[in-house]
Amino acid sequence: MTPEEKARQKIDQWFSDAGWKVVNRDNYEPNCTAVAIREGLLKGNLEADYFLFINGKAVGVLEAKREEIDPFSNNVCEQAVLYARNVPNIYQVYQKPLPFIFTSNGKDLYFCDFRKQDSCFKQIMTIPTPHELVKLLGINDYFAGLPTLRKKGLRDCQYEAVTELEKSFRSGQNRALMVLATGAGKTYTACLAAYRLLSYTPMRRVLFLVDRNNLGKQAEGEFGTFRLTENGDAFNTIFTVNRLRSSSIPSDSNVVISTIQRLFSFLKGDVIEDNDNDDDNDPTEEVVLPPNPNLPHDYFDLIIIDECHRSIYGNWRKVLEYFDTARLVGLTATPIPETMAFFNNNRIVNYTLEKSIVDGVNVDCRVYRIKTQVTENGGAILEGEKIKEETRYTGDVKTISNKETKTYTNKELNRSVINPAQIKLILSTYRDVVYTELFNDPQRDANFDYLPKTLIFALNETHASNIVQIAKEVFGHTDDRFVQKITYSAGDSNELIRQFRNDKDFRIAVTCTLVATGTDVKPLEVLIFMRDVESLPLYIQMKGRGVRTIGDEQLRNVTPNAFSKDCFYLVDAVGVTEHEKTIPTITDEPTTKIITLKELLEQITHGYLPDEHLKRLAATLSRIYNKADNSQRTEFVRLANDDMKELASRIYEAFENNILPPFISTKEPNNERKGLVAPLANHADARRYLLILAAGFVNTLMPGEDTLISKGFSIEEAKSTTEAFEDFCKEHCDEIEALRIIYNNEGEPITYSMLKDLENKLKMANNHFTSKQLWNSYAILNPNSVRRSSTKEESDALTNIIQLVRFALHQIERLDSVVSTSKQYFNLWLGQNQREITDKQREVISRIVDYIASNGACTIKEIREDDATQAAQSFTVSIHICGFKKSSIIMATIQIIDSIRLNRIGLQTKDANGKWVNIHKQQGDLDGACSIYSLIMAMLCQRMIEEQDIQLYKFPDRRTPKGKFLYHFFYEQGFVQNGYNYTALAREINKQPFEIRAIHKRPRTNDDRIELIEQFVDQNIPVIISTEFNGGAHALLAIGIERDEEDIITKIFCLDPGAPSPKVSSWNCFIDVSKEGKSQYPFYYVTEINTYKVTLDDMLIIEHKNFD
Repeated sequence: MTPEEKARQKIDQWFSDAGWKVVNRDNYEPNCTAVAIREGLLKGNLEADYFLFINGKAVGVLEAKREEIDPFSNNVCEQAVLYARNVPNIYQVYQKPLPFIFTSNGKDLYFCDFRKQDSCFKQIMTIPTPHELVKLLGINDYFAGLPTLRKKGLRDCQYEAVTELEKSFRSGQNRALMVLATGAGKTYTACLAAYRLLSYTPMRRVLFLVDRNNLGKQAEGEFGTFRLTENGDAFNTIFTVNRLRSSSIPSDSNVVISTIQRLFSFLKGDVIEDNDNDDDNDPTEEVVLPPNPNLPHDYFDLIIIDECHRSIYGNWRKVLEYFDTARLVGLTATPIPETMAFFNNNRIVNYTLEKSIVDGVNVDCRVYRIKTQVTENGGAILEGEKIKEETRYTGDVKTISNKETKTYTNKELNRSVINPAQIKLILSTYRDVVYTELFNDPQRDANFDYLPKTLIFALNETHASNIVQIAKEVFGHTDDRFVQKITYSAGDSNELIRQFRNDKDFRIAVTCTLVATGTDVKPLEVLIFMRDVESLPLYIQMKGRGVRTIGDEQLRNVTPNAFSKDCFYLVDAVGVTEHEKTIPTITDEPTTKIITLKELLEQITHGYLPDEHLKRLAATLSRIYNKADNSQRTEFVRLANDDMKELASRIYEAFENNILPPFISTKEPNNERKGLVAPLANHADARRYLLILAAGFVNTLMPGEDTLISKGFSIEEAKSTTEAFEDFCKEHCDEIEALRIIYNNEGEPITYSMLKDLENKLKMANNHFTSKQLWNSYAILNPNSVRRSSTKEESDALTNIIQLVRFALHQIERLDSVVSTSKQYFNLWLGQNQREITDKQREVISRIVDYIASNGACTIKEIREDDATQAAQSFTVSIHICGFKKSSIIMATIQIIDSIRLNRIGLQTKDANGKWVNIHKQQGDLDGACSIYSLIMAMLCQRMIEEQDIQLYKFPDRRTPKGKFLYHFFYEQGFVQNGYNYTALAREINKQPFEIRAIHKRPRTNDDRIELIEQFVDQNIPVIISTEFNGGAHALLAIGIERDEEDIITKIFCLDPGAPSPKVSSWNCFIDVSKEGKSQYPFYYVTEINTYKVTLDDMLIIEHKNFD
């Protein structure tokens, strides 16, 4: 770097620190606020080192020299003045010559205000900010002093939103819409915009509007913690932030936070109290807002409207129109056409949920569908069935016997009919699958005390209460902490949301709409929809509750058995994911006031009988008559001395025949009209009964019944995802380097950068193309060919992309992580290696193996070891161990029976009780022969017995078939004999009443023996094999095989009860059967260097008797 370049580098940084954007001449954009252009053009083709522009007009120049030259010298200063005088006509200027002149050598800085008569160069310490130069110039431009926004600390979407907002305001727009996905940081972005406009423009007051009190409190907290300020101080220590709590606003407020409902009441002159009652305080008549002396129309300079898709219509718009001089900024994740129109279609940023998932700002969801008979098709209340009937109008509840069989549709479910069995079945199904199908990573303990944070969407308050009560029963938590309702009736909703966000004991929240939008609960991992949603914006908002990311440590603080939040699960119990949604049409008209039926009946009783009241009454009577049963119709006749249907008909006929005199007022007789309504006006009991029938009844079954139709992930979605992925791989195999190498399969290295490039391009093509989602999709479609990750290291490995592409291109038949196979090959190599290696060498090789297996190819230069020879040797070995050909993957595959897993505890399987237990049993742990130990291991991994069954000092119950079996082998025979031959052992097993059988096989040739082992391993059944070696015979349990590129069996992996338990592989020994024509095969222990020779002999297979 030349001395001049060094000086320029320092000067660039000075400008940047002062808020100027430094660009080359070709990259200048006139809509940028403050720009320092390098090599600015002068008259006569001269070039100034830096030209300074504010709002597209030149204001100054800087002459730069190398450090050795004095910037205060006459020559340098005169040169800078010359440049200030020779501004070409193509540049706009505030005045000529340019007013501000600078000189610098990257060490010292001098400044001259050329407007002054006695102007001279004076030394200064820093470059002035754009705001400071605007003040000096006295520029009457609202946004001229805005410094260039730095990207540091911001997401790309936030940077784009604020810069585009400022450009929009500078161009004369007064309204702007920011569309930012849930979780993208809308409030943080609003804080940044407010800070910059309050700091660098004449704006002095900002109004932040929300439509929920809990969102207002949440925003108040964010303004308090925002620190992306000039000196790092919190926003609320620089500017005064107040939430509207009373009927007065402090005069020093810079930011006022309020619900739009509360501010509406404030402007009307109502008394203001700080409570949650105004959340749904929607006026039903058109209101004119008079001037308010406490809050004049020009009080606010800027209004930011959060969740603006909900709060800019009807009477709420009056609030925004009242402040007619303020600039408006809308924030939403779900705009509708009316929202766009309100903001003059000036959408300055459009950051969708799909983009946020690709960027890693949010996580994607996986849909798990639960279908029940009642949810899908409705049900019936049988004649004579006991039900609880609640009268909605009075709240009275009584137990009755249903008089006749009634059917109900799924639309009536949880409205007029409550079937507790349906709720219980959905919750029980979720409980049964949450740790077996959703969060089934072996490293996550199935601890229901730390059930993944779950939010359930209910249809209404009653439905929510029922879900809470049944969930307590289903999950065995009768306390009031584990599952709680968060609704308007549940108390302090803000405190409940805070507890749900932070408390370990609060695992399930049930809500209707309160937590459906805006609320931030980052640890949330499961959403359950037990209500349908028709509105697309509302559905996106509700779904958005689960998308937020959270740090691993922060997640574990709330959910101790969790590891990381890579996705969330949407449990669809009502088909909400399976139909098209609608975008509601919203009018700007105020809500028309519609009187209630009670008000209608009261008014007609007092003789107020306009046409619209009579027509409304006739329509209501007709509707109620059609819904009522015969007994209810009869009861109305008894009370009103008239039939409901006939009463409605008489009113309709009177209008059709035009026989009614016009209604003028209640002062007139109106006898014809009064005669029509006399059965109701003269009978208060009839009016009350009509109100009861109109409100309806809720019938609760006791307890009802329901059946499960299906449960599981969407096969259609998985198929669509994998087919699209396979098409992408084929379409781009010549364009993307990593795809080309894998497709051609010629052994070229695949580096980390290649894999990252492929990963990014996959995400950009489709947000479902993440390694984990693709792996899960293939697991849904091919459960027997896909091995799920058993460790976080496996699931996070970048090289999983290689395996997915190879599986998609049908180069491999089984999808398995390179990480797991590399560890197996590493231990295989250690067992085969005939030379001594030191612990240091083993550690080096192991680290290289782990790196390559997780990240792709590396070079010897990347291995920082002292001994280059050792590093090269280790690297070569590691390549071989990982199964790479120069870091692509060899075609040999290892197949282990599915029932066993290697995790951080060791080699485990699920016993008959579903508990994860150690599978390997070593002679000496118990006391008996190797064949019995192999039998125990075979029975454990097939879930025939439990861990407690083989505890030596636990006496089995001989009254059961299993107890008789265990007693015979463990006490009478097995542990007191030196061993069994397989004929005798099979005979003894098959004599017992226990529901298993033994098959004794004596293949004639080695090929037959190997083929037999392959046959049963393919069925996930272990094989007890007898081996002969010098000095005796020994029983092993074969649990896996290795196939080479030509699908030939080359190794048999076994568990030897005579050797220690495996720690880093699924076997502790193996037999190398790759040498054809040999009667004896090499035999290796993974923890020993020595090689043995063994001969394969008899084989024993243990099966359930009902095995097909």
